[in-house]
Parts: sequence; structure tokens; C-alpha cells
Amino acid sequence: MAISAQKATEIFDNHPTRFTKKEKAALRDTLRAELNRMGYADGEISEVKASGINLAVGDLRTAEYVFTAHYDTPGRTGWMLSSSKLVGQTGANIVLMLVMIGIACAGPWLLSWAAEQWGIAGSDSAFWGFEGGMLAMLAVMILSMVIKNKNNRNDNTSGVLSLLSLAEQVAADEQLRKKCCFVFFDNEEWGLLGSSGFASWGKKQGIDWKKNKLINFDCVGNGDILTFASTKKNDAAESVTAAFREAGLNPVYKRSMLIFLSDHANFPNSVMVSYTMRSAIGLLYLPLIHTGKDTVCSIDQINGLTGRFYGMIRQGKI
Repeated sequence: MAISAQKATEIFDNHPTRFTKKEKAALRDTLRAELNRMGYADGEISEVKASGINLAVGDLRTAEYVFTAHYDTPGRTGWMLSSSKLVGQTGANIVLMLVMIGIACAGPWLLSWAAEQWGIAGSDSAFWGFEGGMLAMLAVMILSMVIKNKNNRNDNTSGVLSLLSLAEQVAADEQLRKKCCFVFFDNEEWGLLGSSGFASWGKKQGIDWKKNKLINFDCVGNGDILTFASTKKNDAAESVTAAFREAGLNPVYKRSMLIFLSDHANFPNSVMVSYTMRSAIGLLYLPLIHTGKDTVCSIDQINGLTGRFYGMIRQGKI
């Protein structure tokens, strides 16, 4: 079993954004109904209110594998997460930072020059020019974050569909169900708040996050290079990468705190799964996220990926 194109289309059409509380609640109702249809009882599904409302399926106390994805959608911050076909995300963000620094530095100079031209004593003009430039940039950033993005198929409807696809495959296997837990995180786009709260909540419940392997799906619907990332070396990242390489899929593995930053960063034994593209100069990037052009999500790619994971956890290769 896998996620159907029809079900994916229903989610695309009915839940294009999950930015407000009402929109998020509507998606959680849909997810709960879909999980019930798969055979997961209400008692197996819980809402963990910790820096947002995280939807968890399964028993974390017995889970060897925790599969996750964030279900909230971002603001219109695509200009801050620039993804250039020429220089990729890393290069584009470096250029953006240089431009912003240039604007901030130019502010004091321009204000001092204007003060001289107008015969104004401007001993504090440089200070206020810098402060004004920084405040203006901060205002633009905040405004971008609070205006919701209308198209979010790759980021991260693709991750939501991946969890549904994998949950349906696991549902028919009683033994495997005991080993797997699925978590839909809230508020990833606001600084990984949902997963951070969930990690803290889990510790209070006696969950040792070092013992299970957390696999986080983020932006897996668009791109042609299977990419795994972790914030530091750990067993989950190494075993997942090794298993896929053994299967001949040749994924790229990155250790990154910046470009590939997602909910996995809040857990010690974790890995992020994405599909990326390669820029003209060879750098990897996530295409079109946080922009109105985020309209591509390959269902075949998602089902192929989750099918691989299902087979590997059944065989104990991860």
C-alpha cells in the first residue's frame, strides 16, 4: 500500500496552507481520519501540546524507529532562503547576507553625508543610521514571516504524505507497528519549536532519545538527488546512509547546521531525508521552498522512498 494520487490531491486542495490554528486543526482532523481508516485506533493517536500541537501515532516507549515530518507551512520568506540554480542555497544566502551587511553599513555613511550637506551636527548620525538600517531589515524579515505562503507542496506537504504512506505500509504488520512511531510536528517554521517542545516532553515521560532512530522527512517531493543530513555523526544517520548505498542508490550525506536544518536537530540520534538539486557550480539546494512557486510534489518519488524505508526496517537493515 502507498499514498494514492487521489488522497494527495485532496490534501493539496483542502489543506494548501497550515499557518493559522484553524488551518492546522483542520489538517489534524484529516490526518486522524486517515489514520483511523488505516486501522490505527484513537488510543494510538495523541495530541502532544508542547510549543504547538504535535500529532503522535504509536508508542514511543517501544519504538525503535520514530518517523517525523512537520505539518505547518511557512511565511513568504523565500528571499531569505534563496535557492539559486547558479550558486545553490549556500551561495545565494552568502550573497544575501553580504547585501544586507552592505545596506546596514551604508546607512551610517549616507546619513553622515546628508548631515554634512545640510549643515547638521551629526555626531550620532552614524549610530542612528546603523540602528535604522538594522531595524528596517528586521521589520522586513518579520513581515515576511507573518504573511503566509500559498503554495507548500514540497515544504512540507511532501513530508506529511511520506508519513501517511509509511504508516499505511506499517499498519498491516503487527510486529512492525510496535517498533514504529510517527510524529507530525507543529511550528517547525518558527524555529523548530514543536519538535523542541516534543523532545522535552518525551524526556519527562522517560523516553531516551538516544535509543531510537529518528528519521525526519522534509522536502522530499521535488529534486533528483537523495540527500541525508545530520547535525552531528550518529548511528541513525550512518545506518540509513549505509543501507541506501548498499541498495545502490548512492545518496549524498551532509553534516550541516545551516542549510539542512530541520526538526531532526532537536534529537541526538537522527537524520533528515530530503531530495535536492545541484546548482551550476555544484552546490546542493532545496528548490523553490518558501515561495509561491512551491507547486511540485512527486507522489511516485514519495512512494518509492517510503517503500524503500519500509523494506529496510522490515529486514532490520537500518
